[in-house]
Amino acid sequence: MIAVAFSRVAGRLLVADPGLIRLQTALRAALACLLSGIACVAWTTAHHLPITLAALGVLFSMVAPLFVRDARRSAWFTTLLYLYLCGCANFAVAAALSRYPLAGDAGFLLVMFTGMLCQACGPRALGCALIGVVTFYLGLYLRPSALEAGQSLALSLAGPAMVALVGRVLVPMQTARTLRLAVHTVTLRAERVLAAARTAHARGMAAAVRVSGLNEAALALEEQLALLNPPDAAMLRERLVELEVAAGQNSFDAASLTAGPDPLRRAIERLKEAARQPRAASKQPVARGMKSPAVWFGEIRAKLAWLPAARATTAALLAMLIGHSLSPERWFWAVITTFVVFLGTRSRADTVYRGAQRLAGTFAGALASVLLALSLHDSPALMAVAMVLCVFGWAYYILNAYAPGVFFITVLVGLVYGQLGFAMGPLVELRIEEVLVGCIVSFAVAILMMPLAATRHVEARLAAVLVALRQAVRLATITDAATDTAADTAAASTAMRALDRSWHDLRVALRPLQTQRVFVWNPGVELATGSLLSCLHWARVLSRRDETTHALREDSDPVSKAAGLAHAASILARLDAMIARYQTSAAVPATGEQGALVPQAARYAPGLSASNPGYAHTLVQLDSAVAQLAERLAHPNASMHKRLNWALRARSA
Repeated sequence: MIAVAFSRVAGRLLVADPGLIRLQTALRAALACLLSGIACVAWTTAHHLPITLAALGVLFSMVAPLFVRDARRSAWFTTLLYLYLCGCANFAVAAALSRYPLAGDAGFLLVMFTGMLCQACGPRALGCALIGVVTFYLGLYLRPSALEAGQSLALSLAGPAMVALVGRVLVPMQTARTLRLAVHTVTLRAERVLAAARTAHARGMAAAVRVSGLNEAALALEEQLALLNPPDAAMLRERLVELEVAAGQNSFDAASLTAGPDPLRRAIERLKEAARQPRAASKQPVARGMKSPAVWFGEIRAKLAWLPAARATTAALLAMLIGHSLSPERWFWAVITTFVVFLGTRSRADTVYRGAQRLAGTFAGALASVLLALSLHDSPALMAVAMVLCVFGWAYYILNAYAPGVFFITVLVGLVYGQLGFAMGPLVELRIEEVLVGCIVSFAVAILMMPLAATRHVEARLAAVLVALRQAVRLATITDAATDTAADTAAASTAMRALDRSWHDLRVALRPLQTQRVFVWNPGVELATGSLLSCLHWARVLSRRDETTHALREDSDPVSKAAGLAHAASILARLDAMIARYQTSAAVPATGEQGALVPQAARYAPGLSASNPGYAHTLVQLDSAVAQLAERLAHPNASMHKRLNWALRARSA
């Protein structure tokens, strides 16, 4: 009985956390923070020094494991070094400026601006930005003397040392185990699709949700394959695509109802078998292309987020002015709130959604921190356990579910201040006030300075999906006798994964709108997501060139070729029309081979053929799905839209 319950819990955990990546990251953060705290606090206690000298090392060991995930050892230690140097430099500068309030405030705004500017430059840059902001805040808040700052910097060496000990020895990244767990997550979600396919009422929206969940798990597995680069990555990718096609077939192909779920079951077993096969370690060096400085600087310049940085800094300045009037000691909470609310947001709805999560997590965490601080005040050991659990919960949720992450960090802050002897009632009240100020200022700045409304942001993401869909279809319907089959397959697979990622971005963009149905109705895009997911499925089937390339290259009946040519031209023409419609509100890259939007029949010759019945059926189904998508985007049914929104809200409640 216990084993069955444990198996169910483990299965649900894997479904929510593909490959248990978040669990391992949270475990590393909690262990590193615990070990750093023990070492630093023991040293300060033995030398009769203030316990606050341990703050820098403990804070670094808490944040760094979230961003040190490189597979190669050299890259792993390089990232750790960058994060540590950034944290130490910001702490030292803040400690020097803490004696000059205006200079310290200006420096804090500059650090925030730089962090927001570089937020899209990769995980390493994002980690440096976050650690820079929190360590600069720490230096301004503690106001250490020159001697205390030097002692804190020397003691902070325990932080990277413990992160390295935990990340490389105690909880190391194991390639085979991580891939096996990620594959198990994919198969668990596929079995959910399989179970839903056995009941007719589970089709439709519920099936679309399950297929989307499977697609997200497949993307997580693809990311692990790209990061770890195992020797059998190609075979795993092939089995993964086979599984996604079979799952979509059960959900979107009416003809599969009579065939039963056997193809999906076979695909699940084949993926499990591929994951179980022993792997030989690859000893071949990986070729890495060297970029010229001009190309490197050009890529960095293109990723700099000037407008988001300007908005976040403006909000931080206003929050700083109001926060100072509330508390000269705790105004940092209002300013940091503006930083995290604007970090990664792309529209007004995103900002409001992030701010609402921040408020909800803060309110709940403040209440929980008061209760825990009062009940555990006389139990230091239990208090330390609660702090470590809060670090674990924060690291587990903060990058994926913001509200629970804010809850745990708020509880942690309350416990730390309570252990240091601060009165909890006024402290909690002040934190809520400062966070509320930061959120209100962020909302105001987003409304006044954010040029991208929620609907326009969704339309931009939809346009990106349509462009990626057109590229995937174009690669699957254009063949050339001189083209290498392996190159064609690789190009089609790359285009399909780009389509999957753009679909994921669209779902993320729709998430804030799904929380606002109480106040406003969503645009017609959400109604079309079912048709769009069906288009993704048939595009994936069409992109499996290993099954269709041979038939495409053979001579065929001219009538069949003309029919296939007509379906392909119809599909691309509808996609071009939809892309042209959304180009008015979103920057969309050129979709044609030379940037043209109007398809020409000569472009699809000479290899297109409908002589293969399966391929012809796929073209017909894709043409039908694209036509339905175009109709729903052009003429959404208001009453049906309203019923759908209320139904989805009731389902999520």
